[in-house]
Amino acid sequence: MARDQRPGGATPRSGRRWIRYQYQRREKMLLGTLSLLLVLVAWQVAADLELVKQSFASSPRLIWTSLLDYFSPGGSGWTDLRASGQEFVYGFVISVLIGIPVGILMGWYRRLDALLNPIVLLLNNSPRIAIAPLFVIWFGIGLASKVWVVVLSAIVPIIVNARAGVVTIEPSLIAMSRSYGSSDFRLLRTVILPGSVPAISSGIRLGIGYALLGVVLAEFIASTEGLGFVVTNSAATFNTDRLFVAVVVISTLGMVANALLSRVEKYFDRWRTA
Repeated sequence: MARDQRPGGATPRSGRRWIRYQYQRREKMLLGTLSLLLVLVAWQVAADLELVKQSFASSPRLIWTSLLDYFSPGGSGWTDLRASGQEFVYGFVISVLIGIPVGILMGWYRRLDALLNPIVLLLNNSPRIAIAPLFVIWFGIGLASKVWVVVLSAIVPIIVNARAGVVTIEPSLIAMSRSYGSSDFRLLRTVILPGSVPAISSGIRLGIGYALLGVVLAEFIASTEGLGFVVTNSAATFNTDRLFVAVVVISTLGMVANALLSRVEKYFDRWRTA
């Protein structure tokens, strides 16, 4: 008796194996998407049954309608996204360019660590919302003040994690490299940096979240455009639909930044194991 075959010679069993393989590859993404859909459906049902007041909690349907209106030709969505995106990119890049070298040097040089560690702790424990207005006084209400608020928010976790990545490297690896006559520069390139990549990546991921918080905080204080301004203005006018739209766009911006970072991490993982 001939076996039941699908077009192209694939049997039902091989088809099930292919489906199982594809599911295993994308299981994390599929489960995450499923959980998000369940939350949205439950939210919409609760709004339709008037279990929650839509004027306070909105609903996925109203948020979607507001999102389309926000990014329509007559809306301000693209202008706000460009303003906040510019502040985020400039501030985050400055934080990375300063934070990673400073953290590595603090982890490598004991005296420099003793010199700078109190400053890092002070910045880490200081209330950003109290310091941010000073940047407006110093740099005005333009782009510069907002960029430095983002730097203030994002740079500390990057420094702390880069320093931790150096400090936690196995001393035996450093001693072995020293025994072969490696210079400080060669030791840094072949042992310190590759061994610090996971910690530095974690610091950058934390920095992305803190940088987005810095963007919102900066636009809370002094701005007439941007996603943070939309959040402030929408809350003041009880426009919960538009407020949720701004939150969704900010979250999406963070997800895109993390996706780009994942690609960079894959490159450095190959460099670590090379």
